Amino acid sequence: MVLSVKAHRFFERDGDDLHCIMPITFPQAALGTELDIETLDGTATIKIPEGTQNGREFKLRNRGVPHLNENGKGDLIVEVRVATPTKLNKAQKELIRQLSETMLVENTPTSRSLFAKMKDIFS
Repeated sequence: MVLSVKAHRFFERDGDDLHCIMPITFPQAALGTELDIETLDGTATIKIPEGTQNGREFKLRNRGVPHLNENGKGDLIVEVRVATPTKLNKAQKELIRQLSETMLVENTPTSRSLFAKMKDIFS
C-alpha cells in the first residue's frame, strides 16, 4: 500500500509537528495582541507579547499530527513575521515619521549569538 500526503495550503510537516508562518503588523508586534489561528482540529488563540521580534516562534502543544500507534499529537510551531507596509498614505507616513523621532536605535552591526551559530552548524 502506498500512502501519499497532500500538501496543506499553509502548514508544513516535520514528523508529527506542523509549522506555519503568521504575518503580523508592526503595531501588533510592538504592542502585543492575541491572534486566532486555524489548526487541524479547530481554532486556537496565540498571545503575541509586547515587543515580539520578527522570526519569533510560538509553540502550541498537541496541535500537530497525531502520533502513529501512540497517544498524543505533535506540536504546531507558529513563526511570526513582521510585515512592513509597502504603501502608506500621507497620514500614516507622518505618524511613522513622528514615531521615528522618538526612537533612537544605534545602527551598528552586531555579531550573531553563539546559539544561532550552533544552530546553523547542527541543522
